[in-house]
Amino acid sequence: MSDNKAAHPSLALLNNLGGNKGGASFTEKLDAEALAFFNEVTSRPFSQQAVAFLNAYWPEVKDEAEFIYSASWEVIKSADMHAKGIQLIYKYDEGHDLDFDIGLYFYEQLNKFVDDSKNAKFKAFTRSQPEMMTSLKRKQELRDKVDVNFDGRVGMLEYLLYQYKDVANPADFCHRSMNHDEHPEIRKARLALEEVNKKIRAYEEEKARLTDAAAGSGVKALGAKNMLAQIDSSPLKEELNKALITAEAAVRIASKKFGGSAGGAGGEGAGSSVFILSRSMSL
Repeated sequence: MSDNKAAHPSLALLNNLGGNKGGASFTEKLDAEALAFFNEVTSRPFSQQAVAFLNAYWPEVKDEAEFIYSASWEVIKSADMHAKGIQLIYKYDEGHDLDFDIGLYFYEQLNKFVDDSKNAKFKAFTRSQPEMMTSLKRKQELRDKVDVNFDGRVGMLEYLLYQYKDVANPADFCHRSMNHDEHPEIRKARLALEEVNKKIRAYEEEKARLTDAAAGSGVKALGAKNMLAQIDSSPLKEELNKALITAEAAVRIASKKFGGSAGGAGGEGAGSSVFILSRSMSL
């Protein structure tokens, strides 16, 4: 790779932009450099793909962020858990893509989600509403338009680019996102939150183990019942509380520094990252 190519987006990538965000440009192929970057992003967990998309398009889609976080992300995780036969969230390792059949299931479930009366507030996010299609039509859309890298699978990023194709397309996403590093304060908060999730998982696994053991009889069952009664004062819970305090402090610092940011010096797309981190801490 030449120094000139490394320093600037390739000519082919810039030509793909064509001055518009939607329309025919959405389906144009990425060059090798952009495709490699795109594939790397789509190999990340669903949540990190969503952050990458929001970082790139925060000014255009920030009003839809709550739908992306509370509806799209939750439903795509649920679809992935369904595909993997997992029912308990603490046993789930977040995935990064779905095959086309589960992609169909995801869209079906997303339509059911927004049509459920208890989720009526999400109807206000008009740009985020999934379009009703027959399974045959949906599969054709997945194959021809949603599956950007033609791997027969659908990631969170591909879904988001397709859903918000009035402002976004794959080439433009790569142009906006390549060579933009995560700010250290954002990274610190994100890693602290990941540590909290690890501690929560360890805590829930131990609680489930003790609950199962306590359901039996004999000395072991009595011991498990005693440990279960004390689990909220156990070292596991103390470690979880410490991790929560550390994460809350890191998110507060990032929020104070970048809370209203839509990018800019030292904080490319930081406003969207802070939104995701803050919402995650509120759960």
